[in-house]
Amino acid sequence: MKPTPRMLLCCGLAFGAACGDDARESATESLTSTSPTTTATDGTPTSTEAGSDAGTGTASDSQPTTTTQPSGTDGTDSTTAEPVCPADCADHGGICTGGECCPTEDRACGDTCCPEGGFCSFNTCVTPGNACIDASECADDEYCEYSLGEPEMMGGMCQGGVTPATGKCLPSPPVCLDGQDPGDPPTCLSKCEYKPPPGAFTPVVKYHWDKGDVMMTPIVVQLDDDNCDLIVDERDIPEIAFSTFDNGDYQNNGTIHAISIVDGQIVEKWTYFDAVDPIAPGRELAGGDIDGLPGNEVVASTTTGKIVAFRGDGTVLWTSPAQGSGVFVSITDLDQDGIPEVLTPSAVLDGKTGAIETMLPGSYVNTAADLDGDGQLDIVHSRGAYNAAGGVLATTGLEGSWSAVADLDLDGKAEVATIANGGPLLPHHLIIWRHDPMAANGAQILRAGIDINGALSPDLCPVGSAGNTNGGGPQTIADFNGDGTPDVAVAGGVGYAVFDGKKLMDPNVPDAETFLWIKQTQDCSSAATGSSVFDFDGDGSAEVVYSDETTLRVYKGSDGTVLWSTCNTTGTLVEYPLVADVDGDGHADIVAVSNDYSGLTCEGTKQTGVRIFGDSLGTWVRTRRVWNQHTYHVTNTEEGGVTPTIEAANWKVPGLNNFRQNVQPEGEFAAPDLIVDLRLQCAPEAYGLTARVRNIGEASVPVGVPVYFYEGDPDSGGVLLGMGVTTKVLYPAEAEEVVLVLPNPPPGVVDGSSVVWVVVDDAMPMHAWHECRVDNNRASGTGKCPRPPG
Repeated sequence: MKPTPRMLLCCGLAFGAACGDDARESATESLTSTSPTTTATDGTPTSTEAGSDAGTGTASDSQPTTTTQPSGTDGTDSTTAEPVCPADCADHGGICTGGECCPTEDRACGDTCCPEGGFCSFNTCVTPGNACIDASECADDEYCEYSLGEPEMMGGMCQGGVTPATGKCLPSPPVCLDGQDPGDPPTCLSKCEYKPPPGAFTPVVKYHWDKGDVMMTPIVVQLDDDNCDLIVDERDIPEIAFSTFDNGDYQNNGTIHAISIVDGQIVEKWTYFDAVDPIAPGRELAGGDIDGLPGNEVVASTTTGKIVAFRGDGTVLWTSPAQGSGVFVSITDLDQDGIPEVLTPSAVLDGKTGAIETMLPGSYVNTAADLDGDGQLDIVHSRGAYNAAGGVLATTGLEGSWSAVADLDLDGKAEVATIANGGPLLPHHLIIWRHDPMAANGAQILRAGIDINGALSPDLCPVGSAGNTNGGGPQTIADFNGDGTPDVAVAGGVGYAVFDGKKLMDPNVPDAETFLWIKQTQDCSSAATGSSVFDFDGDGSAEVVYSDETTLRVYKGSDGTVLWSTCNTTGTLVEYPLVADVDGDGHADIVAVSNDYSGLTCEGTKQTGVRIFGDSLGTWVRTRRVWNQHTYHVTNTEEGGVTPTIEAANWKVPGLNNFRQNVQPEGEFAAPDLIVDLRLQCAPEAYGLTARVRNIGEASVPVGVPVYFYEGDPDSGGVLLGMGVTTKVLYPAEAEEVVLVLPNPPPGVVDGSSVVWVVVDDAMPMHAWHECRVDNNRASGTGKCPRPPG
């Protein structure tokens, strides 16, 4: 690690305030503009291109410089001297910059001192803009600079019980060009990536909620204000919502639970139980902003087929008329008016009120996609599709239970993969079709029914069981073999099969030869469980996450090799494990459910509840903090839970063309890059050392980053003075000050005879996130406060 001896020579003792307070006061006085302005270091206005959070001058820079000019033609001496920095500049808490005494280092910007009220950000003078609690309150090209605001205080009204720290909006710095070093001080954000090394797939249980039986797919969505910025968005830690059942009765007496991971612990946010019209515990939930007001809601079905919408705090928003049995819900904005609809098998409901907008001709599990390319969403089901108004768009004439949409031949038009499960003609089969207005009934059949069991015998399940006669659960679509073409995967009663997308779309390939691979499994009870997929190592080939009646497995997408497995018992309905970042640590997590409903065991054991698995080495790549419904596809929801008014066609978005696969927001290998400055707190009543920790990487870093203060170089026997931790998620460009108060500081620290060192993120103990570089994680300087002016 190289030392970075940037520091702030503090305010005089007579000021009676912490270092930098005068800069914050000046910034506060300048808040008459609604957005920041920038000035280049030569003093001329400019657009924001680069900057630094601190100047580079120190006390050693305070040497006057003069330039002698030739005498004038009138015989007078035209020698002019540049400004001379006072010799006692540093003693009064200033810093020599460009030959003048700049009052604070926050205003020292290269060889320029920013004007009063200005701030040096990434080597550019800027005038701070609006006050902010979070960057969401700033413009899209701004970030929230917390060193210019007020600290966090206890006693507030948000979920965390505190009044949040505030800052000022500043222009976002540029991203460094390829190969460009950010510099010291930095002038741009690092082109920052961390690629996990190849190695073993080693999941571990991070959290386990074990207070009930679960046999449905949870959802992951933000419901409350965890970070106290007074809004609910993707910067909050999401809730995991799910339903439990009691005494083996998975059709009745359901209870909804909303839990979250706060400070490394499971926190139960709320529960809901209604003895009169219970929640149907085996049916699926959906989550998102359905009423157009800030915050997200949860939608569930009752045992009588009614739909109930819950606000983020668990109170009931509305209850709809009965929708029939077997209700599955999803959320989409069909009419593109900014207020989403709730889609049930038989109706379209208004998201604000639950009123029926449109009755549908059939009763199927529905999803939304623009099949005909007219810019309007259609309602796609397993046997055809309706337009947004409920009119019939296509009918396959074939059996079907589940549908998923993607562009399997990469021609820009969508295909529908349908699973038939239990019909008299197609009891366990895959069908591929597309909408074609010129075809009979608007549907062109590409594959009329591939037996998903392949060479596996249905006799692997007992005669008379569902797995012996039927098979096929909710399918996934992803690129499993890394060839750039999406493939289709499905779990049946006796096996898990992946079908090669290129072969599926080649009419010359027989049905039996379209398999990429198939592995024997055991789901004899429902034969209808689902799965999800995720590219954990970012190599372009997706892994499969699947649980049958006894075992949770992760398969290698290209060939079906079992990368990892663990016991996970369930009686099985149509549930599946999912992948999302549920604790905000910048890495993907697996969320799996289990129950002891059936008589089945795994190695003599049974499991219950919800388990969250993460990689023990912290090598899994990033992913979104949302999985909002059973028919999840990335373009259906923003990460904060908002449903897009106009949903992009998933298959046309680069990097997507998938279904039930989570992905990485922005760069999958993006990583944080932390730097630190040493500053002082020189108030008479509270001497202390301050570390300003800034993230100049491209990905956020979670709370709890350790910061250590030493007297002397820690690599040469330096003595630890103390430590602190960051308390905010630091997004790119953001900084937080960590203060170590020293009531009785060592004499060598206060008189400057000892060098003070500060180290951020020494990787001990090991944590789940990784910086792209760690050779810039320390700074050193003096702990001697300047003398008061006078």
